[in-house]
Amino acid sequence: MRPESHPFLFAGALALALAGCAGTGGGTPRALKAQPEMSNKGMANLQLAQNYLASGKLDVAMDRAQRAMRSDPGSADVQVVMGMIRQALDDQSRAGEHFAQAAKLAPDTGHVLNAYGAWLCERQQYDEADEVFSRAVADPFYEAKAQAYFNAGRCSMLGGRLDRAEPALRKGLDIDPDGAALLEQMARLQYQQRNFLGARAFFQRREAVGEVGAELLELAIAIEEGAGDRAAAERYRTRLRQGYPDHTPTAREEAPQS
Repeated sequence: MRPESHPFLFAGALALALAGCAGTGGGTPRALKAQPEMSNKGMANLQLAQNYLASGKLDVAMDRAQRAMRSDPGSADVQVVMGMIRQALDDQSRAGEHFAQAAKLAPDTGHVLNAYGAWLCERQQYDEADEVFSRAVADPFYEAKAQAYFNAGRCSMLGGRLDRAEPALRKGLDIDPDGAALLEQMARLQYQQRNFLGARAFFQRREAVGEVGAELLELAIAIEEGAGDRAAAERYRTRLRQGYPDHTPTAREEAPQS
C-alpha cells in the first residue's frame, strides 16, 4: 500500500508552540526556550499568518508573515511559517531556503527541525531528512516528538528503507499509543513487510480510535486478502461500497514477495 497516504505532521506542533507563547503573556514556552522572544506585534502577525494559511488565504498569510519577519527577523518560527506558505504556493526552492534558515537559527529546536526534515523528505533527500529528524527528537523540550517519529518512519518508507521505518514508528507509538496516523502507518508498514497478522492488529487498533475512510478500508481489504481471509475482505469491501458508493479505488501497490 502507498506509504504516502498520510501527510507529514508538523504544522500542528508549531501552532501549539505559538499558542503557548501567546498564553504566557509573551513569555517563552519550553518548546521555544532556545530562541529569542518574539515581540507581541510579531507574534500576533505570525498567528494571523498561520490562521490565514490554514484557511487558504495565501496572499493575506504572506502579508502577515512578512510583517512578522520585519519586526522579528531572527525568529525561526517566522521562517518556518514563511516556508509553509511558500510550499502552499508551490515555490519549493524558496520554501527550502526558509526552512534551512529556520534550522540555522534554531539548530536544536524540535518543531523547527521536524518541519525542515519533512521538507527534505518531500524533496527525496532521505539521508539528510533522517539526520534532521534525529536532531528533532533529541530536543528535550520538544513536546510533539511523536510527530517527528511518524515523519521519520514515513520518510523511510517513501525511501524504500522499511528496516529504518519500524523503529521510528514504534518509538512514536511508545509516546502516543493511540496516535491514528502512527497506527495507520504501522499497518501499512506491516502489510509491506508481508506481516499480515501484524498489519491486521495495527489496523484494528487504528479503527478503535476513530472513523476510517475509504483508503483505510482499501487497506483492510488488502490485508485480509493477504492473510487469506476472503470473508473478512468481503466484509470490508461491503463497508466500502455502502459507505463510499462514489469512491474510485486507488491503484494498489502489492505487498513485496518474500
